[in-house]
Amino acid sequence: MLNMFLSEYWEKYSKLNRYDMTFYPSYRYWIDALLEYPMRLFTLEGLPKSIPEHEPEIISFIRGYAPIVQLGSGDWIAAPESGMFGLTDYYDMFTQINFATPLHYGARDIGKNAFIIRNTALKNPLMPKVKRYASLLAHADISIVCELVNLRESDVLEVISDSQRAAADQYMLDKYEGKTHSLVNKGFSMLKHNFTDNKSQAENSRLWDLRERILASYLEEIGIRKPQQKRERQTVSEVLGDSPMLRLNVSDMHYTRQKDWDKFNDKTGYNVRVKCNINYDDDDAIDNYIDDTKKQIDNKGGYNDN
Repeated sequence: MLNMFLSEYWEKYSKLNRYDMTFYPSYRYWIDALLEYPMRLFTLEGLPKSIPEHEPEIISFIRGYAPIVQLGSGDWIAAPESGMFGLTDYYDMFTQINFATPLHYGARDIGKNAFIIRNTALKNPLMPKVKRYASLLAHADISIVCELVNLRESDVLEVISDSQRAAADQYMLDKYEGKTHSLVNKGFSMLKHNFTDNKSQAENSRLWDLRERILASYLEEIGIRKPQQKRERQTVSEVLGDSPMLRLNVSDMHYTRQKDWDKFNDKTGYNVRVKCNINYDDDDAIDNYIDDTKKQIDNKGGYNDN
């Protein structure tokens, strides 16, 4: 049964294969793929049972903050849609919040029956960064596919009529898909083969390297270094010297989250802890030291001032 299902699945979707590597499908793919990385940065422990662990994280990445609001039943939820209001002396601080979910909506008092979990100290969302890098990576993928096709292309067909163009297009499409195809030239000299220069793999290798550099740049901006970068691109001293900068990129998100969850804990009696899953020391222990606060975070995500 599984083989039958897979066969029908691939037969159905293989027809769309040549469109998968155009810009928009690639762009959508990379948005989803790039969001997977930050979703693994932190683990939330001790959440109310009514809040799925991934909800506060994905909401804060998209909006810049995640509202945790209390319903009339007493349950706490993470609201995907919200807007803050209520003036204070500061432009980025408010006293109340309107929220909406598919089932509930209303207004709540911040610090009483609503709490704001920020993504960063400035409540900046991650989505603008994700979209920019997704666009760059989508263009890189398209360039790689074009170059791979060009590696096996040694001639260009020149035609003078629409009927010949349709036949030539089908011929090129079959070549793209690796099929054999014979092209009937009814006009004899009306169809020409223009031979192109031989291609090399040097350009393709350069494009692959560029793609990896774009992805590595995105990961560094959120505080992650890919393992091969440690082995291939940096000496030991460079790795050690670069670790504080990577900590700086992720420590703001870590510290801000725990600080906001602590406000929630103090009012509600819960004990929500934010565990950072980044390992900077190349060992089995998770290094959770935050430089800008000079506080040591234990492996459970709690803050120890000692």
